Amino acid sequence: MKKTLMIMAGEVRTTLRRKSFVIIAFVTPLLLGLAALGLGVINRNATEEMIAQIAASPAPSSTQAGLVDRGELIRIWPADLPTASLTRYDDEAMAAAALQEDAIAGYYIVAPDYLDSGDVTYVTQDFSVLSDRLDSSLIEQLLLINILGGDADLANAVQQPVQMKVTSLAPPEPVDTSEMSWISEMLPLFMVLILYMALIIPGGILINALIDEKKNRVMEVLMTSVSPAQMVTGKVAALGLLGLLMTMLWLGVLWLVSRFGGQALAVPAGFSLPAALLAWALIYFVGGYAIYGAQFAGIGALAPDVNQTKSVTWIVMLPIIIAYMVMAMSLSTADGPLTVFLSLFPLTSSVAMIGRMAGGDVPLWQAVLAAVLQFGTAYFIIRLTARLFRAQHLLTGQPLTVKSFYRALLGRP
Repeated sequence: MKKTLMIMAGEVRTTLRRKSFVIIAFVTPLLLGLAALGLGVINRNATEEMIAQIAASPAPSSTQAGLVDRGELIRIWPADLPTASLTRYDDEAMAAAALQEDAIAGYYIVAPDYLDSGDVTYVTQDFSVLSDRLDSSLIEQLLLINILGGDADLANAVQQPVQMKVTSLAPPEPVDTSEMSWISEMLPLFMVLILYMALIIPGGILINALIDEKKNRVMEVLMTSVSPAQMVTGKVAALGLLGLLMTMLWLGVLWLVSRFGGQALAVPAGFSLPAALLAWALIYFVGGYAIYGAQFAGIGALAPDVNQTKSVTWIVMLPIIIAYMVMAMSLSTADGPLTVFLSLFPLTSSVAMIGRMAGGDVPLWQAVLAAVLQFGTAYFIIRLTARLFRAQHLLTGQPLTVKSFYRALLGRP
C-alpha cells in the first residue's frame, strides 16, 4: 500500500507540472465560470439601471390629453365612452398653449385626410421612457365609432373581430413552465460532456507519461522495487484523482452558474443542480476512469512511442465516443432501448447513465446495477493490465497494433 501511494504521489506531482493539463483541467473551467458570472452581473446591473432610470423619469404633471380634429371627423361623442381624460381643442394653437401650461400631457392631431392616410400625430412636451409608452386605445375607439356612424357595438366587434376558443380532444398534460429554460434543456448535454472530457483527458496524459518513463529508463528502476499491480494501481489512481478534481471543478462551475446566474442568465429562480445527480456523477466517473485508465496504462506499457498509440487509443475510446454521440442526439428519448442499454453497459455507462439522470428519472435499480457492473469490469481490466507491466512487454520495442494490444491484454502469445 505504501509503495502504491508513493507511485501515486509521484505521478500527481509530475502531471501537475504539465501546463497543458493545468490549463484544460483547472484554468479553463474557472475562466468560463467567471465569464458567465461576469456576464450575469453586467446584465443584472444593466437591468437594475434601466429600472432605476424608469423610476427616476419625471412623471407628466397631467394625465389629461388633448384632441385636435383637423378633418372634423369626430362628430359623435358617446356618453358612455370614458373621455374624461380627453379634451377637445378647436386648433393646434390652443392645444399647444395648454401643453405649455402643463394643463395636458400631450395632444392628438387627426390629419385632414385621415380616412385615406390613417395618420394621427401625438405631440408631447418632453420624451421619456414612460411617456413613450402611449396608450392610444381611447382615441382609436373614438375614431372607429365615428367612422362606423356611431355604432359602438359594431366598433367593439371590429376592434376585436375574433374571440378564439380552442378545444382539444386530447387529455391535458401538466406543463411545468418554471423548469423550461436553456439550462434545464442543456443540462443533460453539459453533464455528458463533462464526464466525457474527464475520462479522456487524464487518460491521454497517462499514456504519454508511461511512454516518457520507458524512454528515460525510469520504468526499469521502478519495476525493480514495486509489483506490476502496485504500478498500475498507483498511476491509474493518480490520474483518476486529478480527473476527479477536474470533474468536481467543472460541476462546481456549473452549480455556481445555475445558483448565482439568476434572471440575468435566464436561470429560473427555483433551479438548482440535484445533489443526487452530482453524487452519481462522481461515482460513475470513478468506475469509468478505472476501466479506461487501466486500458490507457496498458497502451502506454506496450507502445514504444506516442505515434503508435493513436489507432489503439481510438479503438479503446470508441464505446465512450459512441455513447457521447448517441446521448447528444437522443436526450429527448432517454428511456429508449438503445440509451437504456448504453447506460447499463459498463464501457458506456459513465456517460449514458448520467445523461439519462440529468434528463429525467432513472429507476434506482438500474443506477445501482450499472455502478456494480462498472466497478466489477474495472477490477477485471486492472488485473489484466497489471500483467502487461513486465519486462517482456515493457522492453520489447515491437510496434503496437490493436491486435497485439488485445492479445497481450488477454495473455495470448
